[in-house]
Amino acid sequence: MSSLINRKGITLKLELRDYMNISHPGIQISEPGYLQRRMKLNPEAFVELYKFHNRNFYSDPDAELYTFNGLLVLAADGSSINLPTTPETLETYGTCNNEEAKPQAALGLACLYDVLNRMILEADCNRGNFGEAPLAERQLSRVRETIGDRPYVITLDRGYPSIPLLMKMIHQGIYFLARLKKSDFKKEQTKMDSDDADIEVQLTKPRKYHHRATPNKSIMKGQESFPLRLVRVWLDEEKTACEVLATNLPRDSFPAECFKEVYHLRWKIETAFQTLKDRLQLENFTGTKPTLIEQDIYSTIYVSNLAEDIARDIEHEQEDHLKNDYKHRMTVNRSVCIDILKNDLIYILLEKDPNIQEQLLQKIYDEIRENIVPVRP
Repeated sequence: MSSLINRKGITLKLELRDYMNISHPGIQISEPGYLQRRMKLNPEAFVELYKFHNRNFYSDPDAELYTFNGLLVLAADGSSINLPTTPETLETYGTCNNEEAKPQAALGLACLYDVLNRMILEADCNRGNFGEAPLAERQLSRVRETIGDRPYVITLDRGYPSIPLLMKMIHQGIYFLARLKKSDFKKEQTKMDSDDADIEVQLTKPRKYHHRATPNKSIMKGQESFPLRLVRVWLDEEKTACEVLATNLPRDSFPAECFKEVYHLRWKIETAFQTLKDRLQLENFTGTKPTLIEQDIYSTIYVSNLAEDIARDIEHEQEDHLKNDYKHRMTVNRSVCIDILKNDLIYILLEKDPNIQEQLLQKIYDEIRENIVPVRP
């Protein structure tokens, strides 16, 4: 587990050389021997590790978490991860380019992300063509184990909204903000008499028929309609282009004017995927077996959350300094933060003395604190 957390995204031979020189000087291990031992490690161990870290993060009574009008802002999204193409990865995860002669194995990584506190709360490895709405529903059913009773709103892109998902979230008291396609609730969108309208979605026979052979049949059968708030957000001053958002957020604390900003926050999950792929070298896998691939993915998510936790701590401690003592607002350099962790975290993991561990961690904090950059809109 320590060797995986220390993974830098270089070739496995060099990874093992660097790790063994630190952890077991004078001893070397072969690549096949190392991978054989790793096949005995359940990837879920790293899921438990990052969730354990997250539970501590959100249960801290002194933690001052970033919220919007008192709500955590979560985002659900998926990203395609290119895999080593082998018969086993193609069979397990499928491909993202079925039309081409030479297929490329790809995994669908679905995440639930706290966009203001930059923590990946849930992550699931799926086939490349996974269903977004059912998976988001499962992740939302688990998220309370991590964040406790903290209130939140979930933001959803155009691939997620479905009548059953929205109905279930309304029944469960989950606040949501979903971007609609033009074909979603088409009749209701055309009948909007203002940019912020309360409408009643009728569960017509065609809408129910669409779900007749799915697990959503019962919820569709039990109601004739449900309420929905539609907000039209204009993208330019001339009002020539707009998006329509569906929500159940209360109008008194979330007026129509704030929705452009709230939904824009969702973009941070895209940058989180970019960080995993570019800065943490997620797609440079150390093996081709599904077990090894999922170990690499979940251990990378743990390191990503740890880096964001440390960076957030430093930014919170020095908030006034970073905001007021420079020409531009400053933030911790995430690339440097990740690089320092990749190089130095292993020494903390291998150290047995708690006092020395504390000193090593403080050294990491001090070094990261010195590396700040301007916030770029």
